[in-house]
Amino acid sequence: MRKSAGYLVVFVVGLGLGYVLLRTMGAFTFSGGEQARRNVLAVLDKPVASSAVADTPLVRAAARIEPAVVNIDTLGTRREIATNPFGEEFQTAQRFQGKGSGVLISPDGYIVTNNHVIENANIIRVTTTTDRHYDGRLVGADPDADLAVVKIDATNLPAADLGDSSALKVGEYVIAIGNPLGVGTTVTHGIISATNRRNLPVAEGRILSQALQTDAPINRGNSGGALANMNGQLIGINTAIASADSGGGNIGIGFAIPINAARDILKSLIARGRSLPPQGPGLPFLGIRFAPLPDEYAPQFSLTPGQGVVVESVEPLTAAADAGLRRGDVVSEIDGRPIMHAQDVHDVLVKKKVGEQVTLKTVRGDGSKQDIKVTLGRRPSAMQ
Repeated sequence: MRKSAGYLVVFVVGLGLGYVLLRTMGAFTFSGGEQARRNVLAVLDKPVASSAVADTPLVRAAARIEPAVVNIDTLGTRREIATNPFGEEFQTAQRFQGKGSGVLISPDGYIVTNNHVIENANIIRVTTTTDRHYDGRLVGADPDADLAVVKIDATNLPAADLGDSSALKVGEYVIAIGNPLGVGTTVTHGIISATNRRNLPVAEGRILSQALQTDAPINRGNSGGALANMNGQLIGINTAIASADSGGGNIGIGFAIPINAARDILKSLIARGRSLPPQGPGLPFLGIRFAPLPDEYAPQFSLTPGQGVVVESVEPLTAAADAGLRRGDVVSEIDGRPIMHAQDVHDVLVKKKVGEQVTLKTVRGDGSKQDIKVTLGRRPSAMQ
């Protein structure tokens, strides 16, 4: 019995020593982890190390040309031929939204782009690298050359310097700038792969009579953007790519219209544009389709029967879309004038000017009320 008791004492003492050792080791481990945590926090608290950006030719070229490149969004209607079950053909109108690029070639708002970027567009929205939005007006277009000129009402804009595309050499570095896949202004670089491609079939019914070839990554949305040399000068208008699949992904074969070949065409388009009928101030445009609010719904919006119009749709790329109007909103007043009939909207707007701001008193479906300020845009010509 005594011997057993001795074993018991030793066992208990051993447990006690083990517990003390484990506690000690745990404290040591925790202390080491705490120190590591403090060390990494100290690293993150250090002042940012200064690292000068390398002033390379690519950096300088991009800084020079990028401000002159704009994003172009379009909304339009495309006529298509369909066939009914009896084999008879008929025309259908398909709405579409497009994205592309353009290059400012003068400080007062002349932009060169591809014809296929703005073709069949009712609305042309131009966005600069400073995130300023402008309504674009088509000056002229040459479908055969796939070139177009768009004008925005602005001055003192950063314009591209035009280079000499005939002086380009195979292997020379170039940069491509545009709005690929609609992600926003993007710069890529590569080399000139060929300087004089001829009669390239780049799309159904579209052939480039002359083109530069580059491996600078170009994707959908880059069309109309800039191809520039290492001086930051515009030497081509990005127009098409060769692709291995229907998705149109980049495989390193892109084509641009040489700026020397484009010059005379652009001059002709701009000169011809001056003889177009003057657009004048234009009709102010909200960008909504609306209908009278049914009397039975008026109490839901705290309105009297007969008051208000309900927004049935909001056109993309318009003043209403910019301001945040939504389908289902009810407009009860414009600039303090109660809207009792749909005609009241027209009567208010006809007295306004493009660029003028109006305040819409609106009620949402959840009953929330908002005063929405809208800067009136120009009514697209197709909607006059």
